[in-house]
Amino acid sequence: MKVLVISDTHGNIENAKMVLERLKSLDVHAVLHCGDYVSDARILQKFYPDLEIHAVYGNCDVGFGGAYSEVVVLEDVPIYMSHGHRYGVKWGDYDEMVIDAIAHDAKIAICGHSHEAYLDEQDGILVMNPGSLTLPRDSRYPSYGLLDIEKGKVVDAKVLQILEHTRIEEHPISNRFRRK
Repeated sequence: MKVLVISDTHGNIENAKMVLERLKSLDVHAVLHCGDYVSDARILQKFYPDLEIHAVYGNCDVGFGGAYSEVVVLEDVPIYMSHGHRYGVKWGDYDEMVIDAIAHDAKIAICGHSHEAYLDEQDGILVMNPGSLTLPRDSRYPSYGLLDIEKGKVVDAKVLQILEHTRIEEHPISNRFRRK
């Protein structure tokens, strides 16, 4: 099962729609939106009613309602989702989020908030921040995450960037992390 991980769309879903159209051939079944404009996830659900879409509340989602964190189980893999604003992710500190993921028996922890892509493994937990699809801070290119999960295992995880509006390449952060 392929899973699209996005965050920080901030009211602009055009890149998300473009990515989803391109990923149709990869048979993406789910989208995980890590907040800041959780309403964008609701709009995407209207465009793609066959997709399983989950979203958490971010610091810019005042008045939209929703959970600050959630555990989603896909292909028997528990995934801890949070926007990240209640952790130190904006400063590159994912430790507290990993502790919460472990407390929830998750195998993966995903978040957003920093607008900077991150991909690593800490204490046996795959940690992913897809960056931002609209307002990246780590480069000039929007980014998103892609998980490949099969039979209760994470087969692959990577972060990709949208270059020059249409060309997609792996984010340099993906080179530092490879599933064994």
